[in-house]
Amino acid sequence: MKKTEKTVEIEDTPKWYAVYTLPRAEKKLGRLFQKYRISAFLPTIIKKTKWSDRWKETESPLFSSYIFVNITFWKEKGKVLQLPGSHHFIFAKGKPAEIPQEDIDTLKIMVEQFPERTKTEREEAFQPGKKVKIMTGAFKDRIVEIVKLQTKVMVLVRLPMMNQVVTAEFHIDDLTYEGLNE
Repeated sequence: MKKTEKTVEIEDTPKWYAVYTLPRAEKKLGRLFQKYRISAFLPTIIKKTKWSDRWKETESPLFSSYIFVNITFWKEKGKVLQLPGSHHFIFAKGKPAEIPQEDIDTLKIMVEQFPERTKTEREEAFQPGKKVKIMTGAFKDRIVEIVKLQTKVMVLVRLPMMNQVVTAEFHIDDLTYEGLNE
């Protein structure tokens, strides 16, 4: 590492960073990165979408509005941000958020070898204390609270007037958080 006059450390080795893109610009930006020889990774999965007259399989980014780049940040960030579709880098604690190589390798394996089982959920969505809606079965459309997370999710119904709590296990695929915990 080199030190500049202001004692800012400049990293010489490329690392992975997440770039936030404009809406639906991930694939186009990925092609531009390839054209300009910027090492990038856009994890994609095949999704079935219903059109008015049929079902169609489309290749969609695993993470909407995100693409990963492997760059020497302080040297190449301008090159990345000047491309159309690129919006900003993701920062954590005031520094560009580095993504470990191991995480990128894991993502690559997941989308290449298990594409039909790979999907994303916001991490905080299925945490204990959060409210979720049951989407299938006898309890369809009921809103319940998560107690703990395992292979299946234990949810609870509170009956405060009786000083009782009832719990049951549901598969995580049968639950949704959308629109409940905003």
